[in-house]
Amino acid sequence: MIGILVVTHGNFGTELLKSAELIIGKQENVKTLGLNHGDNVEELCDRVCESIKELDSGDGVLVFTDLFGGSPSNVVARNMEHLNFYSLTGVNLPMLIEALDSRDNIELEELVDTVCTSGIEGIKNIRSELFANSNA
Repeated sequence: MIGILVVTHGNFGTELLKSAELIIGKQENVKTLGLNHGDNVEELCDRVCESIKELDSGDGVLVFTDLFGGSPSNVVARNMEHLNFYSLTGVNLPMLIEALDSRDNIELEELVDTVCTSGIEGIKNIRSELFANSNA
């Protein structure tokens, strides 16, 4: 099973996982880490490293972060120098649900592509979607 790690500012990742589990059920081999005001970024970097090693059961690990260039994504990127895993930024609920739901059925590289597509396709302009063919 592909391991999933969500690293975000504050409790965003934890709450995102709770929302995903509300929809698809309790998940195994998934972890969240948050960076809060006053936290030590170096400690987060070490926790990311430990978590990736813990979550890798042989099928690999996909790490999500919230914001490219933010401290969570920067510490994840630093861990790429010595660990082999994939990481995506801009995590949203469609991405996380897709990753959790598909990770047993496909290889990690394919999962990355599938999750990216789900994230993009999950963004909709509701007015355009609902009223595209009307005068509203």
